[in-house]
Formats: sequence, C-alpha cells, structure tokens
Amino acid sequence: MSKLHESAIRDYPDHFADMNETLDATRAMPRLYRNMEAMFGGLVDGLSSNQAVADIGCGVGFWLYWLAGRSRRPLVGVDLSARQLELARRAVPDAELFHQDAREFLMNHPQSFGGIFCIDMLEHMESEDECFQLLCAARLALQPGGFFVCRVPNAANILGTFHRHIDITHHRIFTSYSLRQALAAAGFEDIHFVAHRSTALLGKIRLAVEYVFHRALFLMNGYSREDIYTQNVVAVGVRR
Repeated sequence: MSKLHESAIRDYPDHFADMNETLDATRAMPRLYRNMEAMFGGLVDGLSSNQAVADIGCGVGFWLYWLAGRSRRPLVGVDLSARQLELARRAVPDAELFHQDAREFLMNHPQSFGGIFCIDMLEHMESEDECFQLLCAARLALQPGGFFVCRVPNAANILGTFHRHIDITHHRIFTSYSLRQALAAAGFEDIHFVAHRSTALLGKIRLAVEYVFHRALFLMNGYSREDIYTQNVVAVGVRR
C-alpha cells in the first residue's frame, strides 16, 4: 500500500467529517436504513438464522447497524481503519470486528458466510490484480448459494468523474458492463443488478429525473443498451 493511501485510510474519519457526513450509525437519517431494507431486505431474508453475514470495508458500521436491527444472525465487519472500527464497535457492539486486510481475512475464512457486503470498496483497491484477488477471495469465503453484494461508483453517471476523484484513495470506476465482467471473471454466477430505490417521495422524483436526463443523453450519443445511470452501480453475484 502506498504511503499516501495508508495515510488517507488512517485519517478517514476526518475526511468524512469535513464532508459533513455523520460518523455515528445510530444517528443516521432513518431513510438510509429504509432504503437498505427496500433494496436488500429480501436478499438477507433468504438466509437461515445461523448463517453469518460479513461487511468488508465496513467503515463506521452503517450496514452492520442495519443488519443488526433486523435479525440476530452472526455479523462480521472488516476494515483497515482502526478509528472507523472504534466507531463501528460503539454502534454494533455484538458484531465481530477485524482490523485486517479484507483479502487476507477472506482467504482465511473459506465457506464461512451466507452473504458478503462490499460497499464502496472495490474502487479503493490499488491495482487490478488486488481487486481481482479480493473478488476471488470473497467468492471462496461464501457458502454454496451465498450472495456477494458490491456497490461501486458509476462511470455512466454524468458526475462519474467527480465521484472517481472525490477521494484520493479511489483508483477506478465502473459501469454495469465492467462490473459484470469483473464478477464473472472471479467465478460468480447469477449476476444481476439492484436498482436504487427510495422510500421518500422526493427521492423517487430525483431518481426519475436522473434516469430521464441520462437516458436522453445516452440515446443522443447512440448508446441504447446502458440502462443504469445512478451515482453508484449495485450488483449481486452468487457462489454456486
């Protein structure tokens, strides 16, 4: 890991505080968790009560907090930022948290999880090989039939370049096509995308306007097949 990347990861809480984002998962806007439930609740409900779920790159624990609030299944969080893990531990005291490289952790836990969340992380891997190794390790860490959820910045969004460079530790950006390509190369099957959903009226209107604007822009430029224009792309892959 480069010295710049290492330093930025260490000071991540300060970076998010400067962006006026809450670092307390227990005080996040309720709509954040309602949207998580709308998008992924059914997926998690497909697991048995004793199947563990991991959040790699868990940060301060937003996704773990949502998961803990809906069931008592075993939860695991992994992150390189010790300061973020301290905040996650306060928010989700029952989760098992690891201050460790995600690839190393996953390789040491084969067939251990019914589901793995990888939210806003693949863009931080410093090389293509590291990104591929993480995906392969995640697949092997899943139990047969387990799911892998990843969210990455979307290059098809008109603000894609902004989202690519908003963080000095971002090294890549994806489209739905390149994300599917990466997941398939790592051996995932049944790859599909999860549409962003909002439970608030204003959010629904924003998503609709965003779609119409980007759809017109892409059609004017001859790209009719692309259909995901939100700030992020969310994909699910399964280990068979």
